[in-house]
Amino acid sequence: MESNLPEHQAVNPESSKRSFQRKKGCLNLTQTPEELRAAFLALKTPRDIARLLNVRYDRLVYHIYKVPLENRYTTFEIPKKSGGTRTISAPVTALKLIQRKLNQVLQAVYEPKPSVHGFTPGRNIVSNAKPHVKRRYVLNLDLKDFFPSINFGRVRGMFMGIPYHLPEPVATVLAQICCHNNQLPQGAPTSPVITNMLCAQMDSRLQRLAQKLKCTYTRYADDITFSTNMPEFPADLAIEVTTDEGTRIKIGEPLRQIIESSGFLINDKKVRLQKRGHHQEVTGLTTNEFPNVDRRYVRQIRAMLHAWRKYGNQNILSVTSKSNHPISYESFDNFKQVLRGRIEYVGLVRGKEDPIYIKFLNQLKMFEEVF
Repeated sequence: MESNLPEHQAVNPESSKRSFQRKKGCLNLTQTPEELRAAFLALKTPRDIARLLNVRYDRLVYHIYKVPLENRYTTFEIPKKSGGTRTISAPVTALKLIQRKLNQVLQAVYEPKPSVHGFTPGRNIVSNAKPHVKRRYVLNLDLKDFFPSINFGRVRGMFMGIPYHLPEPVATVLAQICCHNNQLPQGAPTSPVITNMLCAQMDSRLQRLAQKLKCTYTRYADDITFSTNMPEFPADLAIEVTTDEGTRIKIGEPLRQIIESSGFLINDKKVRLQKRGHHQEVTGLTTNEFPNVDRRYVRQIRAMLHAWRKYGNQNILSVTSKSNHPISYESFDNFKQVLRGRIEYVGLVRGKEDPIYIKFLNQLKMFEEVF
C-alpha cells in the first residue's frame, strides 16, 4: 500500500534504531483506558495517531512506509497440532513497540461480548469450555485461514465503519501498522484484538441465533462452539447427513450465511457434533462432566517425569531424541520448560488445589533439587 501521507525528510535507520532502543524501557502508555478510548475515537489525522502512541510522526511514517517490506517482519513456521505448519510473522523490534502501544489502545476501545473468550483479559480456554459442560449436544467448528483471511481493506474498513467512524487517512495508517503483505500477521501484538473487533458484529448475530434456538454460543479465536440440552439439535445450526462415504455433519444455512456474510469460511473438515455419552471436547478440554485435560496429556506428563527420574539430566535428551519418541528437545533446559509448561497448564484447567497438579509440581521441584 503506497503512502498517502505528505513527503517527509528521510529518516536515518541507525538513528531511528537508537531512538527506539532508548525508549525500550517505556513500552506502555500512561493514560487510563478511558482516556485512551476517548483519544482514539477523537482521532482526526495521522499526526494524532503519532501523538496518541507517543511516537515521533516522522518515525511512525518511516517504520510503516519507508522500511522495505521484507525488513519489517521475521517469518517462520511452527507445526500445527492437527498436522501441517502455521506461518508466524513477527514484527521487528521498532514496529513491535508501535504495535504494542496500539494494542494497549485497542484493548481499551474493544468491548468484548460475553461469548468471546480468546485474547480477552480474564478469560481463557477454561471459561470458554465451562458453558458447554454436561450438554446433550456440542457442535464445534473452525473458521478457515482465520488470520490470513483478514486483509488490509477489511481492517481499514472496520476502523472507518460502525462504531468507530474514523476518517479514511486515520484508518489507512492504523491498518498499515497492523497488516503485513495485505493480511493480518499471526505474530503481531495487534492481531488478536483486531480479530475480535472484526468479529464483533458476527458474534452478536451468532449470539442472537443461539438464543433463538435455545443454545449456548462461545468463540475462542477461530474456534466456534454451540451446545444445547434440547432433545434434538437445531437443524439451523447443523444436521447429520448420510452419504455413500458415511455420516457427516452439514452446517445449517442460517449459521453458514452469518459466518460467510461476515467475511469468513467454515473449515468443513473440522466440524464435529458430539453427543452425550460420547467424548465431548471444547478448545481441547473435555466437557462431559467438567472442563478437564485429556487423559493422554496427563499420561505424557507422567511419562516425562518417569524418564527424567530414570535417565537423569545427562541422558534424557538421548532417550527423547529417538525416532519412536513423540517429542525431541533442543536442550535439557528446553525439556524442563516444556514439562513445567504442561504442568502449569494442568493447574490452569483443574485448579491450583488439584491433587494431580500438586503432585506433578512437587515431583518437578524435587527433581530440580536432586538432579
